[in-house]
Amino acid sequence: MTPSLERRRILVADNNADLAQVLGEIIRMDASLEFVGYVLTGAAALKRTQTESVDVLVLDLGLSDCHGFEVLDRLQGTASKTKVIVHTGHASPELAAHARRKGAVAYVVKDGDAAALLAAIHAA
Repeated sequence: MTPSLERRRILVADNNADLAQVLGEIIRMDASLEFVGYVLTGAAALKRTQTESVDVLVLDLGLSDCHGFEVLDRLQGTASKTKVIVHTGHASPELAAHARRKGAVAYVVKDGDAAALLAAIHAA
């Protein structure tokens, strides 16, 4: 069996454009991943995941138009195949458990550990 050469398509949804761009650069350094862009709102994240092929959504909880959990709920309601990694500044076991109950495959704290985020993306 030969390994798939298809790169996983990653979308970042974060209210901080500068951070989203940095995350994009980090994702681009991994040859097995394809950074398809970033969005700043939950509405844009939902639209992109519904109209494009997105394998993994890296989702901030504090978006300008809604809470990240609302995005998770809406994705679950559409039976989306997009895997979601919550990427937040809140280091809370309760929030992490809540995110998993809502369908997130991982919960990664924004603490500058790019390797942890990449590992979560690969595991998704």
